[in-house]
Amino acid sequence: MIRSSTPLLALALAVAVSGLSACDRKAGRKQETIGKVESGVGTVIGDKDLKAEGKKDKVAGNVRQGDLKDAVEDAKK
Repeated sequence: MIRSSTPLLALALAVAVSGLSACDRKAGRKQETIGKVESGVGTVIGDKDLKAEGKKDKVAGNVRQGDLKDAVEDAKK
């Protein structure tokens, strides 16, 4: 009896995990966009702390999206 429910449990787990990753990508895009805005505003007004905070948010957003290549490139800038 336990074995017959195992595929159903595995399917439910796969659906739950895929839903979480989509949510993380959306949250990551939002965080990346906020970081771009903060960094740009910090550059325009000459606020180094705001620019650094924006850069940090941009990198964190890329990581949450699973985009490690862009995260590394942004961290090097």
